[in-house]
Amino acid sequence: MKFAKLQIGQKEWRRAGQQLIEMAIAEFLYEEMMSVTKIAPRTYHLVLNGQVYQFKGEQYLLGHWQIETGSVREFSINQPDDPDLNTEPAWNLHAFIQAFAIQANVKPFTQAYLMKEMNNTWLAEAHVMLEHRLPSTAVLTEPHYKIEGMLRGHPWLIMSKGRMGFGYDDYVTSAPELSPQVKVLWLAVHRDLAQFRATAEWQASRLYEYELSASERNHFEEILFQRGLSTADYFLIPVHAWQWHQWLVATYAHEIVSQRIIELDIGQDQYVPMQSIRTLCNISQPQRHYVKLPVSILNTAVYRGLPSKRNLAAPALTEWLKQIQHQDPDLKASGVEFLGEIATLTIQQPCYDQIEGAPYQFKELFGCLWRESVDPCIGVGQSALSQAALLHRDANGESILKVLIDASGLSPLQWLKRFAEVSVHPLLICLYKYGLAFSPHGENTMLIHRQGVPEKMVLKDFIDDVNLVDEDFAELANLPAEAQILLRHSALELSHFIFTGLFMVHYRYICNVFLQDFPSHSELEFWQTISDVIAAFHQAHPEWAERIEKFAMFRPEYDKICLNRVRLFTTSYNDEAERPVPVFLDPIANPVSPQTLAQWATQITSNKAQPSVSAKQQPAIS
Repeated sequence: MKFAKLQIGQKEWRRAGQQLIEMAIAEFLYEEMMSVTKIAPRTYHLVLNGQVYQFKGEQYLLGHWQIETGSVREFSINQPDDPDLNTEPAWNLHAFIQAFAIQANVKPFTQAYLMKEMNNTWLAEAHVMLEHRLPSTAVLTEPHYKIEGMLRGHPWLIMSKGRMGFGYDDYVTSAPELSPQVKVLWLAVHRDLAQFRATAEWQASRLYEYELSASERNHFEEILFQRGLSTADYFLIPVHAWQWHQWLVATYAHEIVSQRIIELDIGQDQYVPMQSIRTLCNISQPQRHYVKLPVSILNTAVYRGLPSKRNLAAPALTEWLKQIQHQDPDLKASGVEFLGEIATLTIQQPCYDQIEGAPYQFKELFGCLWRESVDPCIGVGQSALSQAALLHRDANGESILKVLIDASGLSPLQWLKRFAEVSVHPLLICLYKYGLAFSPHGENTMLIHRQGVPEKMVLKDFIDDVNLVDEDFAELANLPAEAQILLRHSALELSHFIFTGLFMVHYRYICNVFLQDFPSHSELEFWQTISDVIAAFHQAHPEWAERIEKFAMFRPEYDKICLNRVRLFTTSYNDEAERPVPVFLDPIANPVSPQTLAQWATQITSNKAQPSVSAKQQPAIS
């Protein structure tokens, strides 16, 4: 038996712990789960269950934080707060999480699972610290799937790489930051068990001809023939090794022994996992589709299965979206690309489908979604990367964002303006014209650039994240019947998807990186640039004035959405029948609202005019 050997050392372990403590402080402060006291310019005290964490940092106008790297120091409450007594950055994530959880009255059940999830995240984070990893300059030369392997994961959730269900052997063979090359097991599933859906051009026979070589198809056909079975009675489906071993063999043992499910063979093509883990990119034949497969681990917010009802609807929705993309002159001019979910297989689950109210993970165990590859969207001289990469810094502290801006030849604000035009324009077209909203955070979008210059945005992951307005827009008249599965929202609720999915979940982190790398610019300039792009778009489209007013993207406040609170205080680690919903706090300022920007400008001017306040006079910050 082989045992997976730990691949990191003390240096990476401590650096990872340090980075996660800094991240946790920033996010817990943003979600208003703790408070700090300012003791000197840019210096703060945080008291957690008898421990003092002192750090340097800055709270931005929007309310989020930037914690200075390596600045956090830990003291006992009775220890003199002399930084010279403790010169090592705080790195013990166990101690920090425990102190926080006790201070915040997190229930013991949640504390235990939180510690386990944070242990997994800490271990994964340490692997990102290994020195042999690609530098940020690789974005100018390497394919997008290699850039995926450079990234740390979502910054919003502190347990961003929890992967509850994976062992360490699973981690080293399946985690995207290790870029493992994996193969899939192909099965034949009797058509009585399976529902196949596809766009008009990707019916099953053509799909299999595209995804499998002639020798593989002949090999699979021969296996069925030897058993006295006909390929006409079966669909072919790839499965992830982890899902096969952990769930499918036991769940479908009856179907396997009765030859309704046939184990065929390991496929020839090599894949690498994308940031979502369950989506695999074909690196042997990059033009072939991505495959999205259930991997029923709890990661970030949810179990990573494949919801059956949405899987069934995905190809019909893709055809509708593609029709819009090809026929709408505004969308064509924006350059946006949609990665279509062109075919799906959804397999019945005899053990669990009949259990009303069963936890949702039991209803998402077995299926496949084929998604278009980004490679055909990349022109000569262009490169693509996940927009999540714009938050990344390499081991030397160099950011991918700065590499792109420097390579582009544009000034930082010129680059930001171009990036916002490429990314925001198509989202506003979809919102105003079709009452259609995506969740456009970094993992759901890609950027196609030419030597750093943004040229177009790529949108993906439709069926999980597309939402519609709850009004009868004329432009929605041709919606397919399958779109009934999509959630409908009021106009104000729908615009919240751009505020949250773009501004809060993505751009506020880009803002931090931008201001660190280009300190001559201000937070006000950053958000003013985004606001100006939206305002110019509004001016260029007077025909949508009524819709622009209806969706009110420039309203001064939006509800504050929190996800860490969900894990810590509401859903916790309970196995629910429905996916968890976010926690809403009091509204916060809309950073692209002209009213907000004018208030911030006045505030900055006022602060500059006032004499400095001594540290002892500074109030606590909540």
